[in-house]
Amino acid sequence: MFKYHYIDEPLLEFGVDNHFCPRQGISNYNVYDSKLTARKTEILVGTVGLSEDLEKLDEWLERIRKPIPGKLNTKQPQLFTQFCGFNEHTGFRAKIITSNEISRVINNSSIKELTNIKNRNKRVNEAVDLFYNHIKFIAQNKTVDLIVCVVPKKFESLIVKEEEPELEERLDTKEEPELELNFRRALKAKSMHLGKPIQLVREYTLHDTAKTQDPATKAWNFSTALYYKASQTVPWKLVRDINLPSVCHVGISFYRSRDKKSIQTSIAQIFDEKGNGVILRGTPVEIDKTDRQPHLSHEQAYQLLSEALKEYKFALENLPARLVLHKSSNYSQNELEGFSDAISDLGINTHDFITLQETDIRFLREGMYPPQRGSMISLDEQRHILYTRGSVEYYRTYPGLYIPSPLEVRIIESDVSPNVICREILALSKMNWNNTQFDGKFPITIGCARKVGEIMKYLEPHDKPQIRYAFYM
Repeated sequence: MFKYHYIDEPLLEFGVDNHFCPRQGISNYNVYDSKLTARKTEILVGTVGLSEDLEKLDEWLERIRKPIPGKLNTKQPQLFTQFCGFNEHTGFRAKIITSNEISRVINNSSIKELTNIKNRNKRVNEAVDLFYNHIKFIAQNKTVDLIVCVVPKKFESLIVKEEEPELEERLDTKEEPELELNFRRALKAKSMHLGKPIQLVREYTLHDTAKTQDPATKAWNFSTALYYKASQTVPWKLVRDINLPSVCHVGISFYRSRDKKSIQTSIAQIFDEKGNGVILRGTPVEIDKTDRQPHLSHEQAYQLLSEALKEYKFALENLPARLVLHKSSNYSQNELEGFSDAISDLGINTHDFITLQETDIRFLREGMYPPQRGSMISLDEQRHILYTRGSVEYYRTYPGLYIPSPLEVRIIESDVSPNVICREILALSKMNWNNTQFDGKFPITIGCARKVGEIMKYLEPHDKPQIRYAFYM
């Protein structure tokens, strides 16, 4: 018999008080780090783009300094709420500073030369080099916190090609591998060593059109991502029960090389409930012939988790009392033993090994709406269905275009109850500072690891990856 349990929306901590909605929390209680003495109150933003595009960006940045009304004539006012404004007096408690001194203008003639290149790979490589050279000049010669690049409409369709990755990379294709080349990923990877996060903005998003989000929603997401990348702190964090032991969440995912010939691991470690984390790159792994999934050897599993926990200890000057490992594929016996040995050798007494996967299982709810976000259906002691996306009472709707697909949570080993495991997953789905709508599908452990893998594949073996998530989102 299936067992149903509803998980209340997890709270987030802001500067003054708690709230479960990032937008309301920032508007009413300020960003979390506003309570800290050592924080940035002035954010220096370098910019790269065509002259006319930089003018549009300046207009947009000037616009978001003030409040922007929410969407009019809507039945979901909490989903399309007013933007509080990005300034020193409200919400973000900081101001954005731009100047011609920290801007670089791309010539129209340079864009025209790019669009005339027939070979797409050469065209994309030339576009990456064009933007990179300007980014490099700003990063090495100017004082900035991050760099915003406006992708010109004139060549966007010829350059930008986003590809949605699989949740788990596989090597079961028999086709001749084609070298992947993605402008956004390649530019972020090439610029990473400069030490300044970059934010790409498509020119059309600087206008109010039917194809873009409403202005307030757009301002929320843009501003929060910009603040997170520039400030090196977090706009909000999870509320922690001080009566419970400290916990570290680790996410492991796999990514395929650009030539699709090998699989490597990426790891996204969340230090604690504050969202502080570190990015590590793993080593090439083998594909299991029985399930066609990538798996770590005992030594690889041991080494990867040991390195992650050493970084944790260095940052917090202590090891966690409990470790939770999220993996987007099944555990092999070698992986279980390697992870367990690493935990045991470091003296961590409590751990949970969890597999998170998409599933074809669906549940129906009476009425016209899908199951609520937070719905947990236990199939047995090990397998549970969790709706991280679904109807949200606060929004008074299901804020999605398609039927929501839940996650299957498989508990391989655990020292806490399934309810605790699923409540943490739901809470971690709200730790995405690239989106202020709080119903993310994946916890940041898996979502971050996937984003990291997208960029990691463009790094050369000798390149040293940045450890902050801001360089990958």
